[in-house]
Amino acid sequence: MIEISLKLSNQLYRNVSALAQSQKVSVAEVIKNAVYKTVSEQREPLGRTLAACSDEEVLALARMKMTAAEDQRMSELMEKKRENLITPLERNELEAWFRVYQFGNLRKSQGIAEAFHRGLIKTSDDLP
Repeated sequence: MIEISLKLSNQLYRNVSALAQSQKVSVAEVIKNAVYKTVSEQREPLGRTLAACSDEEVLALARMKMTAAEDQRMSELMEKKRENLITPLERNELEAWFRVYQFGNLRKSQGIAEAFHRGLIKTSDDLP
């Protein structure tokens, strides 16, 4: 199991803490459950075969890209690595981001190929 730390605004922490108290669980459990639910919902189409995906899901995969915040974080970690200022924890985080990036690019490429095969696009330039 990997242990991570994160910063929450005071208001968000109060909300999470109140939810944890109402559910009679720890703050960590509430956060873990929220992350698990979000990741499961967002990854669901990624784990299925493309043939089982709707046209909308295929196009969503074809358009998939990192968020600006994710891209920024990955850039910050790469800069720290270049400057030999990266901590072991940050190095692990960067490696995880690279895996996410590689998997995302693979699925995006597969989504583009499937969208082309289905006639949803003529070239990758057809994607917004």
